[in-house]
Amino acid sequence: MTRLNAVAPDQAAGAVKEMYDAIRQAIGVVPNIHQGIANSPTALQGFLQLGASLNAGQLGALDQEAIALAVSQAYDCKYCLAAHTLLAKKAGLTEVETIEVRRGTIKKPTLAALVQFVTQAIRPDGRITDEDVAAVKAAGYSDAQITEAVLTAAQIMFANVFQRVHQAPVDFPAAPSL
Repeated sequence: MTRLNAVAPDQAAGAVKEMYDAIRQAIGVVPNIHQGIANSPTALQGFLQLGASLNAGQLGALDQEAIALAVSQAYDCKYCLAAHTLLAKKAGLTEVETIEVRRGTIKKPTLAALVQFVTQAIRPDGRITDEDVAAVKAAGYSDAQITEAVLTAAQIMFANVFQRVHQAPVDFPAAPSL
């Protein structure tokens, strides 16, 4: 049971209906978490616009989904882990690799550097050293991509924290247990 109102697609009007129509066109359904965020059309619009901006940026979908998995694992959000496991597979990760990202043991060196960097950055006590930045740069990430990685982490952190408040039913296949 959700803690906040869920704006059902058949009850959406105005700007929310337009955003729902765009979401449905893009992915076929309006996920439960979006129905909670829609309590504030401003929040839903910002969330969607941020995602669209990031998708048009320099950081690829595979990198974005690895970040989403790492953040969602750190926050232990079953909803976000389910959603981003599915999206990570669509972006090119295998199920085994999604688990490795979540454990911080991904064997792809570039992704490993990115996941390690983001995992350190999102820790409440996380301090980013010169060496941390140098390592992610040495893995091939540009300053623009590092900036987008931090923004991607922030967007996913919002979704994870919002889910803690809202508690939307998971409407994606469950992520594998670790």
